[in-house]
Amino acid sequence: MALEKTLALVLKSYDWSESSRTISFFTRNFGKLSLVDKGGKKLASKRGRIITYAELELTFYASKKESSGYISDVELIQMFELSGDGTLGRLAYASATCELLQMLLPKEEPLLDLYDYSVSLLDRIDKAKKQALSALFLTFFLRLLSQLGYHPSLSYCGGCDRSIESFIKKGAAVRFSPERGGIVCPSCQNPGEYYIGLPYDGYLKLVELQTASLSESEKLTLGFKETTLLLDALVKFLEYQADISSKIKSLEFLQKLKNAKTLLE
Repeated sequence: MALEKTLALVLKSYDWSESSRTISFFTRNFGKLSLVDKGGKKLASKRGRIITYAELELTFYASKKESSGYISDVELIQMFELSGDGTLGRLAYASATCELLQMLLPKEEPLLDLYDYSVSLLDRIDKAKKQALSALFLTFFLRLLSQLGYHPSLSYCGGCDRSIESFIKKGAAVRFSPERGGIVCPSCQNPGEYYIGLPYDGYLKLVELQTASLSESEKLTLGFKETTLLLDALVKFLEYQADISSKIKSLEFLQKLKNAKTLLE
């Protein structure tokens, strides 16, 4: 087996014996890989520690068999401590980032730009003011969807392709259809169909975040209720468009904390 080396983020770990496990990584050079961590659960393991919420230099033996290979060694490159003001919110958004990547990334397909973007996001979640966390994560969510081929239609009607400026009045709520993939004008709306009503200001922020850089989105503050509604729209969109029924546990955890001072309000 060939010995390979790459930068990597830990996405998920699966135990399969008392001493060993399989770990899913997002690697810079090889995409998403599942690697066997032989004896990695033992405290006496001689190689470096595998740490979540950190960028690692991963050395592994590549294999064409059932698994992608075996971990040889790891070295810590940078750790995202997530210990600033609003720690629970930082942990939840970092965890949701890893959940989304695990859920959506294709296996063994290098995505260098997305990898670098994900590392930048975790670094900003670690260091940004807590008021910026929601906008940062929503920007990442939108970027990930678009890069993987799921692009919410926010500027044109999902039914007739009319420009949204032709049917949306300033201050009026906007109807978002997860099933049709975006905003739907009044003429194309059908009785009995499921829509999410987005407040006009919230819709404008979602449009802004769709094309914003991480540094630009960091300047935009969202309230918790507004964040919850926009995230719900994107999660429902993902469920319909990518045929994914599993819930993002980290976002559910955030909702349970909506009255906590550790979050945004």
